[in-house]
Amino acid sequence: MFDQVLVAVDFSPTGERLHGQLPRLRALGCRRLTLVHVVASVYGRVPDVSHRDHYQQRLDTLAGSLRKDGFEVETEVTIGPIVTELLRVARDSQASAILAGSHGHSTLRDLFLGSTALDLIRHATFPVLLAPIDQSVILPTAGVCRPLLATDGSTAVAAAEAAFMSLLKDCRRGVVVSVGQWNERPELEAERELITAHIQHLEQQAPDPGFDTVLLGEGRPSEEIERVAAEREADLIIVGKRGRNPIEDLLLGSTAAAVCRHARRLVLLVPTSSS
Repeated sequence: MFDQVLVAVDFSPTGERLHGQLPRLRALGCRRLTLVHVVASVYGRVPDVSHRDHYQQRLDTLAGSLRKDGFEVETEVTIGPIVTELLRVARDSQASAILAGSHGHSTLRDLFLGSTALDLIRHATFPVLLAPIDQSVILPTAGVCRPLLATDGSTAVAAAEAAFMSLLKDCRRGVVVSVGQWNERPELEAERELITAHIQHLEQQAPDPGFDTVLLGEGRPSEEIERVAAEREADLIIVGKRGRNPIEDLLLGSTAAAVCRHARRLVLLVPTSSS
Protein backbone atom coordinates (compact mmCIF):
# COMPACT_ATOMS: atom_id res chain seq x y z
CA MET A 1 0.00 0.00 0.00
CA PHE A 2 2.83 2.38 0.91
CA ASP A 3 5.42 1.52 -1.68
CA GLN A 4 7.58 4.56 -0.92
CA VAL A 5 7.83 6.20 2.50
CA LEU A 6 9.62 9.43 3.35
CA VAL A 7 11.35 9.17 6.74
CA ALA A 8 11.92 12.36 8.74
CA VAL A 9 15.32 11.82 10.38
CA ASP A 10 16.39 14.22 13.14
CA PHE A 11 19.34 12.34 14.72
CA SER A 12 18.20 13.19 18.24
CA PRO A 13 18.87 10.57 20.98
CA THR A 14 15.21 9.51 20.99
CA GLY A 15 15.02 9.84 17.21
CA GLU A 16 17.40 6.91 16.92
CA ARG A 17 14.50 4.73 18.12
CA LEU A 18 12.62 5.61 14.95
CA HIS A 19 15.27 3.87 12.85
CA GLY A 20 14.46 0.56 14.52
CA GLN A 21 10.89 0.84 13.27
CA LEU A 22 11.81 1.03 9.59
CA PRO A 23 11.95 -2.75 8.92
CA ARG A 24 8.34 -2.96 10.18
CA LEU A 25 7.21 -0.94 7.16
CA ARG A 26 7.59 -3.97 4.89
CA ALA A 27 4.29 -5.25 6.26
CA LEU A 28 2.69 -2.08 4.85
CA GLY A 29 4.07 -2.81 1.39
CA CYS A 30 7.06 -0.47 1.63
CA ARG A 31 10.02 -1.20 -0.66
CA ARG A 32 11.56 2.26 -1.03
CA LEU A 33 12.62 4.79 1.57
CA THR A 34 13.59 8.43 1.22
CA LEU A 35 15.59 9.54 4.26
CA VAL A 36 15.36 13.30 4.82
CA HIS A 37 17.10 15.48 7.37
CA VAL A 38 16.11 19.14 7.49
CA VAL A 39 18.69 21.58 8.82
CA ALA A 40 16.45 24.25 10.26
CA SER A 41 17.26 27.81 9.22
CA VAL A 42 16.95 30.25 12.14
CA TYR A 43 15.79 33.83 11.62
CA GLY A 44 16.90 33.80 8.00
CA ARG A 45 20.43 32.52 8.74
CA VAL A 46 21.63 29.63 6.58
CA PRO A 47 23.66 26.98 8.46
CA ASP A 48 27.29 26.41 7.54
CA VAL A 49 27.72 24.04 4.59
CA SER A 50 29.84 21.75 6.78
CA HIS A 51 26.71 20.97 8.80
CA ARG A 52 25.02 19.75 5.66
CA ASP A 53 27.98 17.50 4.78
CA HIS A 54 28.01 16.07 8.30
CA TYR A 55 24.35 15.11 8.20
CA GLN A 56 24.67 13.75 4.66
CA GLN A 57 27.37 11.36 5.86
CA ARG A 58 25.15 10.21 8.71
CA LEU A 59 22.22 9.67 6.34
CA ASP A 60 24.46 7.69 4.00
CA THR A 61 25.51 5.42 6.87
CA LEU A 62 21.89 4.76 7.83
CA ALA A 63 20.96 4.20 4.17
CA GLY A 64 23.71 1.62 3.81
CA SER A 65 22.34 -0.51 6.64
CA LEU A 66 18.80 -0.29 5.27
CA ARG A 67 19.94 -1.37 1.81
CA LYS A 68 21.37 -4.50 3.44
CA ASP A 69 17.85 -5.11 4.76
CA GLY A 70 16.51 -5.06 1.19
CA PHE A 71 15.16 -1.53 0.90
CA GLU A 72 15.81 0.82 -1.99
CA VAL A 73 16.99 4.02 -0.30
CA GLU A 74 17.49 7.63 -1.34
CA THR A 75 18.71 10.43 0.91
CA GLU A 76 18.43 14.20 1.03
CA VAL A 77 19.65 16.92 3.37
CA THR A 78 17.75 20.15 2.93
CA ILE A 79 17.66 23.54 4.65
CA GLY A 80 14.59 25.54 5.66
CA PRO A 81 11.43 25.29 7.78
CA ILE A 82 11.21 21.65 8.82
CA VAL A 83 7.60 20.81 7.99
CA THR A 84 7.59 22.86 4.77
CA GLU A 85 10.68 21.04 3.54
CA LEU A 86 9.41 17.59 4.51
CA LEU A 87 6.18 18.17 2.60
CA ARG A 88 8.05 19.53 -0.42
CA VAL A 89 10.40 16.54 -0.63
CA ALA A 90 7.47 14.17 -0.11
CA ARG A 91 5.67 15.70 -3.09
CA ASP A 92 8.79 15.79 -5.25
CA SER A 93 9.64 12.16 -4.51
CA GLN A 94 6.00 11.03 -4.87
CA ALA A 95 6.07 9.43 -1.43
CA SER A 96 3.03 7.40 -0.37
CA ALA A 97 3.38 8.50 3.25
CA ILE A 98 5.64 10.31 5.71
CA LEU A 99 7.04 8.57 8.80
CA ALA A 100 8.03 10.74 11.76
CA GLY A 101 8.69 10.25 15.45
CA SER A 102 6.28 11.70 17.98
CA HIS A 103 6.77 12.77 21.58
CA GLY A 104 4.04 12.70 24.22
CA HIS A 105 3.66 16.42 24.98
CA SER A 106 0.93 18.20 26.85
CA THR A 107 -1.66 20.12 24.90
CA LEU A 108 -0.48 23.37 26.51
CA ARG A 109 3.12 22.78 25.49
CA ASP A 110 2.07 21.90 21.95
CA LEU A 111 -0.01 25.08 21.76
CA PHE A 112 2.83 27.41 22.68
CA LEU A 113 5.98 25.61 21.56
CA GLY A 114 4.76 23.64 18.62
CA SER A 115 5.76 20.13 17.59
CA THR A 116 7.14 18.95 14.27
CA ALA A 117 4.90 15.89 14.35
CA LEU A 118 1.74 17.83 15.15
CA ASP A 119 2.55 20.54 12.62
CA LEU A 120 3.06 17.77 10.09
CA ILE A 121 -0.35 16.22 10.66
CA ARG A 122 -2.02 19.63 10.57
CA HIS A 123 -0.61 20.50 7.17
CA ALA A 124 -0.12 17.17 5.38
CA THR A 125 -2.48 16.30 2.54
CA PHE A 126 -1.37 12.67 2.35
CA PRO A 127 -0.91 9.90 4.98
CA VAL A 128 1.41 10.41 7.96
CA LEU A 129 2.77 7.56 10.08
CA LEU A 130 3.76 8.53 13.61
CA ALA A 131 5.92 6.33 15.81
CA PRO A 132 6.12 7.12 19.55
CA ILE A 133 9.79 7.48 20.44
CA ASP A 134 9.64 8.32 24.13
CA GLN A 135 11.86 6.03 26.19
CA SER A 136 8.81 4.98 28.24
CA VAL A 137 7.21 3.28 25.22
CA ILE A 138 8.16 -0.31 24.39
CA LEU A 139 8.25 -0.51 20.61
CA PRO A 140 7.82 -3.87 18.86
CA THR A 141 10.18 -4.94 16.10
CA ALA A 142 7.91 -7.40 14.29
CA GLY A 143 6.07 -6.25 11.19
CA VAL A 144 2.72 -4.51 11.57
CA CYS A 145 0.07 -7.23 11.76
CA ARG A 146 -3.05 -6.08 13.67
CA PRO A 147 -4.59 -2.77 12.54
CA LEU A 148 -7.28 -0.88 14.42
CA LEU A 149 -9.56 1.56 12.62
CA ALA A 150 -11.25 4.38 14.53
CA THR A 151 -14.32 5.57 12.64
CA ASP A 152 -17.43 7.67 13.12
CA GLY A 153 -18.89 6.62 9.78
CA SER A 154 -18.58 10.07 8.24
CA THR A 155 -17.20 10.86 4.79
CA ALA A 156 -14.20 12.46 6.53
CA VAL A 157 -12.86 9.03 7.48
CA ALA A 158 -13.60 7.29 4.16
CA ALA A 159 -9.94 7.42 3.12
CA ALA A 160 -8.87 5.96 6.49
CA GLU A 161 -11.42 3.18 6.08
CA ALA A 162 -10.07 2.42 2.61
CA ALA A 163 -6.52 2.21 3.99
CA PHE A 164 -7.67 -0.17 6.74
CA MET A 165 -9.46 -2.43 4.26
CA SER A 166 -6.41 -2.51 2.02
CA LEU A 167 -4.15 -3.57 4.89
CA LEU A 168 -6.47 -6.27 6.24
CA LYS A 169 -5.67 -8.84 3.58
CA ASP A 170 -2.03 -8.96 4.69
CA CYS A 171 -2.68 -8.81 8.45
CA ARG A 172 -4.24 -10.69 11.32
CA ARG A 173 -7.89 -10.02 12.12
CA GLY A 174 -8.35 -6.28 12.62
CA VAL A 175 -10.43 -4.17 14.98
CA VAL A 176 -12.93 -1.40 14.26
CA VAL A 177 -13.88 0.93 17.10
CA SER A 178 -16.40 3.77 17.25
CA VAL A 179 -16.99 6.00 20.26
CA GLY A 180 -20.23 7.94 20.69
CA GLN A 181 -22.19 9.47 23.56
CA TRP A 182 -25.50 7.66 23.20
CA ASN A 183 -25.33 5.99 26.65
CA GLU A 184 -25.70 9.35 28.37
CA ARG A 185 -27.79 11.01 25.67
CA PRO A 186 -30.74 8.86 24.55
CA GLU A 187 -31.52 11.33 21.77
CA LEU A 188 -28.36 10.06 20.03
CA GLU A 189 -29.72 6.53 19.65
CA ALA A 190 -30.16 7.16 15.93
CA GLU A 191 -26.43 7.87 15.73
CA ARG A 192 -25.68 4.44 17.22
CA GLU A 193 -27.98 2.79 14.68
CA LEU A 194 -26.28 4.62 11.81
CA ILE A 195 -22.76 3.68 12.86
CA THR A 196 -23.85 0.07 13.44
CA ALA A 197 -25.26 -0.13 9.93
CA HIS A 198 -22.15 1.53 8.51
CA ILE A 199 -19.79 -0.95 10.18
CA GLN A 200 -21.95 -3.87 9.04
CA HIS A 201 -21.53 -2.56 5.50
CA LEU A 202 -17.76 -2.49 6.00
CA GLU A 203 -17.89 -6.09 7.26
CA GLN A 204 -19.52 -7.20 4.04
CA GLN A 205 -16.68 -5.65 2.03
CA ALA A 206 -13.79 -6.65 4.27
CA PRO A 207 -11.30 -9.23 2.98
CA ASP A 208 -10.34 -12.18 5.15
CA PRO A 209 -9.50 -12.35 8.00
CA GLY A 210 -12.06 -9.58 8.66
CA PHE A 211 -12.33 -7.56 11.86
CA ASP A 212 -13.89 -7.40 15.33
CA THR A 213 -16.19 -4.49 16.22
CA VAL A 214 -16.18 -2.44 19.42
CA LEU A 215 -18.98 0.12 19.84
CA LEU A 216 -18.73 2.38 22.88
CA GLY A 217 -21.50 4.74 23.94
CA GLU A 218 -19.48 6.90 26.29
CA GLY A 219 -15.97 8.07 27.07
CA ARG A 220 -13.38 10.39 25.63
CA PRO A 221 -12.73 9.09 22.08
CA SER A 222 -8.92 9.40 22.05
CA GLU A 223 -8.57 7.65 25.41
CA GLU A 224 -11.03 4.89 24.53
CA ILE A 225 -9.34 4.26 21.18
CA GLU A 226 -5.95 3.82 22.86
CA ARG A 227 -7.46 1.62 25.58
CA VAL A 228 -9.11 -0.71 23.06
CA ALA A 229 -5.90 -0.82 21.02
CA ALA A 230 -3.99 -1.97 24.10
CA GLU A 231 -6.62 -4.54 25.11
CA ARG A 232 -6.86 -6.00 21.60
CA GLU A 233 -3.07 -5.86 21.05
CA ALA A 234 -3.40 -3.69 17.96
CA ASP A 235 -0.03 -2.47 16.68
CA LEU A 236 -1.33 0.20 14.27
CA ILE A 237 -4.12 2.74 14.88
CA ILE A 238 -5.68 4.23 11.74
CA VAL A 239 -7.56 7.52 12.05
CA GLY A 240 -8.96 10.01 9.58
CA LYS A 241 -8.34 13.73 9.54
CA ARG A 242 -11.12 16.15 8.74
CA GLY A 243 -10.46 19.00 6.36
CA ARG A 244 -10.18 21.75 8.96
CA ASN A 245 -7.89 24.67 8.55
CA PRO A 246 -4.63 24.54 10.57
CA ILE A 247 -5.63 27.39 12.89
CA GLU A 248 -8.74 25.52 14.02
CA ASP A 249 -6.68 22.41 14.69
CA LEU A 250 -4.14 24.45 16.65
CA LEU A 251 -6.69 26.10 18.90
CA LEU A 252 -9.35 23.44 19.23
CA GLY A 253 -7.53 20.18 18.75
CA SER A 254 -9.25 17.08 17.42
CA THR A 255 -9.69 13.39 18.19
CA ALA A 256 -7.15 12.55 15.51
CA ALA A 257 -4.56 14.94 16.95
CA ALA A 258 -5.18 13.65 20.48
CA VAL A 259 -4.71 10.04 19.35
CA CYS A 260 -1.49 10.98 17.54
CA ARG A 261 -0.21 12.84 20.59
CA HIS A 262 -0.83 10.14 23.18
CA ALA A 263 -0.80 6.77 21.40
CA ARG A 264 1.81 4.22 22.50
CA ARG A 265 1.94 2.45 19.14
CA LEU A 266 2.17 3.35 15.47
CA VAL A 267 -0.54 5.72 14.25
CA LEU A 268 -1.53 6.21 10.62
CA LEU A 269 -3.36 9.47 10.02
CA VAL A 270 -5.13 9.63 6.66
CA PRO A 271 -6.41 13.03 5.48
CA THR A 272 -9.77 13.30 3.78
CA SER A 273 -8.10 14.16 0.48
CA SER A 274 -6.03 10.94 0.37
CA SER A 275 -7.01 8.40 -2.23
